[in-house]
Amino acid sequence: MWSNLILLHSDFEKRLPLDRDNLVGWQTCQRNIYLSDSRIFSESGLDLSASGYELYLGYQAYKFLLEVVSGLKSKLFGESEIQAQFRDRFRKENLGKTSFSESLTLLRDQILEHSKLIRSQFLVGIGRQTYGSIAELELKAEKEVLLLGTGKLAESILPYLVSKDRNIRLIGRNMNRMKDLKEKFQVKISHWEDYSPIGESVVIASSFLPFPWEMKLEYANKIIDFRERSFLKKPSSSYISFQDILGKIQETDENILQLKLQINHFIDHLTQEREDEQIHFLNGWEEVSCLK
Repeated sequence: MWSNLILLHSDFEKRLPLDRDNLVGWQTCQRNIYLSDSRIFSESGLDLSASGYELYLGYQAYKFLLEVVSGLKSKLFGESEIQAQFRDRFRKENLGKTSFSESLTLLRDQILEHSKLIRSQFLVGIGRQTYGSIAELELKAEKEVLLLGTGKLAESILPYLVSKDRNIRLIGRNMNRMKDLKEKFQVKISHWEDYSPIGESVVIASSFLPFPWEMKLEYANKIIDFRERSFLKKPSSSYISFQDILGKIQETDENILQLKLQINHFIDHLTQEREDEQIHFLNGWEEVSCLK
C-alpha cells in the first residue's frame, strides 16, 4: 500500500531543515523526518551525504517510521511520548493544503494502529518508560518543584508532578502558554525574569536556559535535566543528567536485545501485511485522486 512512500531522516546533532516542495516535515528533539510520495517528489539533485539525511523508500520507509513512532529508535527505549508527538504533528489541521494530505492522514492512522499493537504486546511494563514517571520517581520525597519549560515535554511531565500533592511552579517565556497550563494543571507560574530561587528541586524540560539560571540553580535540592546535552558548568551531587537517567532505567543489554529481536520480527510481519495489500491498489496509495 505504501510502495510510493519516501522518507528522509537525519539524527545528526547539527542537522538542518530541508526546504523542498512536496515534503512534509516532522522535527523532534532527536531527529528530523520528511515524508513524500515518489510520484510528486524526486530526490534527484538532493545531496544526501552533504545534507546529513538518509533515504528510505516504500515499505522500508513505513517500517522505519513505525519503529520511530513505537519508541524503538529513542534513546529511552520504548518511550511513549514520541507516539503522541507524531499524532499531534499529523493531525489533519496541521498538514496544510498539500497534494497528498489525505494519504498522510491514512498513513498516520495506520502507523498509530500498528504502534499501539507493538506497545500492547511488547512494551507494557518495560521499566518506567515515560519522562513524567521518571521525574515522579526521582522526586518522590520532594514537595517544592520548579519545572523549566512550557513545551510538549513539560506538559507530559506535569500530570505526574501534580498527582502527589506537590507545590509546582512553572517557569517559561510564553505567558499565554503558561496561563493555559496553569488553568489545566492548577500550578503557579512565573516568567523567567521574575523568578527568584527558594531552594526547590528543579526539572529542566527546555532546551532554552538563560545564562543567569546557572547561578539560580546552584542551591536547588535536586536537579533533573532532561536535555540530551548538559550545559551546567558545575553540576552538584544532586544533579541527575539525562545520561544518568538512561543508566538507571535501562534493562540489561541482553533482555533489551532479545526484546528488540522479537519486536523487529513482529514489525516485519506487519509491514509485509501492508505490502501484500498492494495488489488491491494498483497505484500504491488509495488517495490517488488527491495527487496532482
